[in-house]
Amino acid sequence: MNIRDIPLVKTEGDMFKAIFTRQKELEEKYNVIEKKNGAIIPTLPLDINTFQGQQRARDIIYRITEELFEAGNTLRNKAWKTSMVPCDVDHFQEELADALHFFIQLFLELGLTSEEVCALYFKKSEVNKFRQRSAY
Repeated sequence: MNIRDIPLVKTEGDMFKAIFTRQKELEEKYNVIEKKNGAIIPTLPLDINTFQGQQRARDIIYRITEELFEAGNTLRNKAWKTSMVPCDVDHFQEELADALHFFIQLFLELGLTSEEVCALYFKKSEVNKFRQRSAY
């Protein structure tokens, strides 16, 4: 099954918060599967000042990176090719959604809420706007 087989899911209210809620539900079930497969499920929120917390955060970051590489691999056109190759847009978007899934999981495991992530985003956005204005 892939995303083209699923009808559009309608979400009411704060969509970003809905993503966090859904990911928390998925994470609880994935933790049971990973534990059964021998993975050590850390105490949450992660303490990134510890070896175990950093190891778990790094593992999730690698998963994010892997999904982004998979998305990139769906883009087949190369500068040296003479013919255009269409992109499997569904597959491309599915890999991006997988990366988002792991980003949200990382935020959740670090104990951050959707509101805190939004606040971080907009704080960093203000830094970027300042840098653009000041030709940083």
